[in-house]
Amino acid sequence: MNTDLFTRGKKPPSNVETVVGTIKDLLNRRRLRPGDLIPSENELSGSLGISRGSIREAMKILAAFGVIEIRQGDGTYISTSTNKKLFDPLLFSLLISDPDLEELVELRVLIEYGIVDLIIKQGSDDDITRLEDAYKAMEAQAARGVTDLNALLSTDLEFHKIMGEITKNTLVQNVYGFVMDLFAPTMRPGHGLQSHKQIVDALAARDVASAIAAVREHDATWSALNLDERAGVAEATE
Repeated sequence: MNTDLFTRGKKPPSNVETVVGTIKDLLNRRRLRPGDLIPSENELSGSLGISRGSIREAMKILAAFGVIEIRQGDGTYISTSTNKKLFDPLLFSLLISDPDLEELVELRVLIEYGIVDLIIKQGSDDDITRLEDAYKAMEAQAARGVTDLNALLSTDLEFHKIMGEITKNTLVQNVYGFVMDLFAPTMRPGHGLQSHKQIVDALAARDVASAIAAVREHDATWSALNLDERAGVAEATE
């Protein structure tokens, strides 16, 4: 029997990993909250028994991820709002996993089914009006033609941004924003306008079944457009 299996332990965490792990644990246990001031480098070094250099390096990592805010001349604080930087590592990991289109469709459908359900439960009439106005802006931009695709994409993304906001759920809003960042390069501005209108009408009527059906049609249109484009690229390279 190989006795090394029982004596060789895991490599101990580095000092930097220890600091990052400590902050993560304190946040997870709600011992640290958004807006809380973190002790100074000297204080952390003394309490953790770790060099100031390692503390400083850990703070740089946490700042890069958007977990903390370093305010010159004031101190270091836990961020008070979710920073897009927090989702960058997840975005990169998804991109390098090279998901196929069917997997992306399943992800988007799963998220948006839940979102329309939350909007109907949580959204006010004023919230629905905001979404209607966002649709009208997208419709107006489409009526000008598709020569300015960036402007059209911007109105499309704004529509979905508002969908996330009016769920009244910060976690859902942030995750949906991340998902839309992931999907933005595959979106086809100007297409699926009718399904956007159907989504708005169903939400205004508080009709969950119709809203889900509209989302299904919207995502099917998006999926078909991307499949057609990929097929065209494949044919062109053969």
